[in-house]
Amino acid sequence: MDKRERDLLKIFGTILLTVGVGVWGVYAVLRFGIGWDVTVRQFLPYHLAGVVPGMILRRHRFFQGIVRRLLS
Repeated sequence: MDKRERDLLKIFGTILLTVGVGVWGVYAVLRFGIGWDVTVRQFLPYHLAGVVPGMILRRHRFFQGIVRRLLS
């Protein structure tokens, strides 16, 4: 994997993290700004779907090292 590809993975991970955290902004606007009856449970899956893979992509070299040590 070359340096450019690693940079793209890190950028994509950052985008996923930003979107995953940004879900709470949408929640706050809907809940407190507009007054809709929304719950945290409705937004948590989208938050986790962005944050978990985003963090894995940002730290892919760390996880790659763990997998290599486990398989060797």
